[in-house]
Amino acid sequence: MLGDYFIADGVIHGYNWTQENFNIPEARFAAMGGFGGHRHLSPNPAWQLPFDDWQHDWQISEIEEAAFLEAGSDIVAYHGTPIRDLWKDGHSADWKGAEWKAREPDRVIYYGGANPLDGKKSFDELKRNRDNGAEAVKIYPAWYEGHGVTHRISLDDPEFGYPFIEKAIELGYKTIATHKAIPFGPVDIRSFDLMDIPAAAGRYPEVNFEILHAGFAFVEETVLVLQSFPENTYVNFEGSNSLLLAQPKRFAHFLGQFYNSGAEDRMIISSGMTMVHSRPVFDAIINFEMPEDLVRDYGYPVVTKEMKQKLLGGNLMKLHGRDIPTFMKSVEGDYWDKRQKAEGTDHELWSHYYARKNA
Repeated sequence: MLGDYFIADGVIHGYNWTQENFNIPEARFAAMGGFGGHRHLSPNPAWQLPFDDWQHDWQISEIEEAAFLEAGSDIVAYHGTPIRDLWKDGHSADWKGAEWKAREPDRVIYYGGANPLDGKKSFDELKRNRDNGAEAVKIYPAWYEGHGVTHRISLDDPEFGYPFIEKAIELGYKTIATHKAIPFGPVDIRSFDLMDIPAAAGRYPEVNFEILHAGFAFVEETVLVLQSFPENTYVNFEGSNSLLLAQPKRFAHFLGQFYNSGAEDRMIISSGMTMVHSRPVFDAIINFEMPEDLVRDYGYPVVTKEMKQKLLGGNLMKLHGRDIPTFMKSVEGDYWDKRQKAEGTDHELWSHYYARKNA
């Protein structure tokens, strides 16, 4: 908890940015771009890590204290990533999410990564992740072959997309999250639009489609998707909610547009840790007020405490069929509850990482 707010971090990654993890030389472009994002989205130098610390192979033991003690999270969603074109382990390895989920089943929602272009192999991966505790699916919109060649991954592809979705449904998955809006490394940026979402959302109303990084780009297209599919499309603000720290008016604009699209119950705040630290993002949302000129000139709503609670945890819990009071009762007295009550949640950012590093 942070004050009176229940906190559910919608995305945490166990990144491995190291050169030893490069699958192809072009991965260095993604690594350098990622570090640039870390600095840009963490405009206060006190929130930043030096490159050598930021780019290492993050382990759950280095992340969990930052999440539960420094950021005050009550529950987190770990996202595995199948970016095996660039990274040998996919960049945020699924085995880390499976390990964390097994150790903290109540505190962790695990999204398992898979690549629809793998065809039947992706079906095996969906099953393996499900067997390892995955509750949702995470995909990426592009596969980089090298030498400037990008293959688009579309959920509306009859050969790969639709069979992938149908297999996920067969295995009991209810949510598919897809990376959008932010290109990385040398990958063709045209793969990161939302053109595949309407057909998939219309064809499979029983699946919730979660649009990651919403707000960075394609805002108007996202508004149309949210308006057209009010029952099964969600937006996740991983990374884009950090614009509240770096470009607050830009954040307020896209947030207001999404509110006006009727998506108040379908917007999720996510830190994207370890891209950035979670705490500044959560504090900024708690203290956020819609600028008066945007309320006056654009008709954006005044953001109430109730609306903030939906952003900070209520909507993610709703997406995954969880009730906050029931959850809080289930974790009362567990390891993190005891530590939060004994130690509080006002620790210096990254302090537990450095304590482990220097031990």
